[in-house]
Amino acid sequence: MLNLALLDLRHGNEEAHRSTPLFRSRQLNTAIIIKHRLRGNERWDKSVKRLNATKVVIPFEAANLRTGGHSFFVGESHQAAKLRETAGIKDDDLKHDMLVLERIDALPSLDPFLMREQLRRNGHNAADTYFNISPGDLARMQAFVAGEIKQLVSMAFGMEGGGESANRLAEALLSTQLDERLEPLRLTLRLEGDAFREGVFCWKGFLYYKWMRDEMLGDVARVVKEIDHLRITGPRDKPSMDYITTTQAKVRQNIRAEIQAARESIADYDRMFDDLITNSKANAFREFLLSAPAKFLQLGERLGNTAHVASFWRYRFPDPKRLVVTVEEALDILQDFESSLGGSAA
Repeated sequence: MLNLALLDLRHGNEEAHRSTPLFRSRQLNTAIIIKHRLRGNERWDKSVKRLNATKVVIPFEAANLRTGGHSFFVGESHQAAKLRETAGIKDDDLKHDMLVLERIDALPSLDPFLMREQLRRNGHNAADTYFNISPGDLARMQAFVAGEIKQLVSMAFGMEGGGESANRLAEALLSTQLDERLEPLRLTLRLEGDAFREGVFCWKGFLYYKWMRDEMLGDVARVVKEIDHLRITGPRDKPSMDYITTTQAKVRQNIRAEIQAARESIADYDRMFDDLITNSKANAFREFLLSAPAKFLQLGERLGNTAHVASFWRYRFPDPKRLVVTVEEALDILQDFESSLGGSAA
């Protein structure tokens, strides 16, 4: 979920947030965007085959979400008319904002790094404040980052790498604003201005995905272990059961392939970072960071797809001893997983 109403409350008075908004429409720029798994009655057209969609909620009052709001799915019929009617968007801004919504809809998740790079490579620039990591994730990630960069603290800052020094650098690195705490790092990497800002963003991206991979490995292992043990109840037919058996194996195989590809991408980063620490090769690490957007876009897509599968499995089957579904639900779940991991839904 991307809660733009909350971001407006936090950053609405900041110049960058106001001058380079995500959407030109004030109503959309304070909306709530949700990656949503479609129910049968939510498919707005019989030709719609997708299982997941992007839902936009425009609150009646951004500061009080309890009052409700208007909602629609990106791509549904008469979307432009609904935006004119419910959000009062003028034609000048409508084309721009619908393009941004389409770019977001094309993503597997609302991962902040993935979304920012997807928009920027398509010419949509918004302030970094629109791509914050959630507070809960930020707190857990800060401890992870501090552990990752202990040696760098000693190298760049001329102080012991443990304790408060690494924590302060991790806090500064994960902040939406660059400040003087990162000046020794800028000098070490020999980067100026926008190049330093982009380099830090890419670095945060790789650290975020490395942390994200470690966080979700347990849930991913659960899916691989349990997917063959679904217990189908009620009426069934042979074609459906054959599809279920085939797709269980395919999903398991695709999950392993996605995790292995992510592991290889992260290993490339680790090699460059180790070279920086061990051999003081700042130039090589700097070039890696500046060429990183394309690399972490693919990495983010892989991990986003896998995270969707793992998180839904955890939500639907909280008790590993109760993997009970009807044949219709099994087909729905497996088609979703197959599509998410690069297969073609039936």
